Amino acid sequence: MELALTYEPNGTDHSDLVLRLGDREYRCDSYYLLLDNALLPGQEDEAKVRAVLRRLLEQWAVAVEGLRARDVVYLPFDFSDQCTCWLAVERIDDASVSITPGWSLVEGWTFMPSEIGSHLRQLPDFKPDEEALRMDRAEVTAAIRSSIDRAS
Repeated sequence: MELALTYEPNGTDHSDLVLRLGDREYRCDSYYLLLDNALLPGQEDEAKVRAVLRRLLEQWAVAVEGLRARDVVYLPFDFSDQCTCWLAVERIDDASVSITPGWSLVEGWTFMPSEIGSHLRQLPDFKPDEEALRMDRAEVTAAIRSSIDRAS
């Protein structure tokens, strides 16, 4: 089963981030990655988007690798003015996790993609919008690491 967050530059900063989860695909904007002031302030180009995406994905990897029994982490992938989209990842057992796509009213401008902060562990208004997928935890970690490599 596939999991990937990739940057497909199209020169517009819109619809150029693609999350693939199983047979689902979500197109998102890189705009908030470009505006991230915590990493490479003042720079607004493809290199910055890739650097912020790598940092975002590194946070994902650390969060998934650190999951304990029945822990849930929230991984943002779509940053918009009035809401954000997330993957809720819950550790089922030593070998597997469930991944549920959803959204929150946390606005994309209220935090930096390079510094997710407390949202990783606490997102009280998370609303699932699709069924959860069960995946092998090691495969999820490997898929995130592969996305980091592709962002370079």
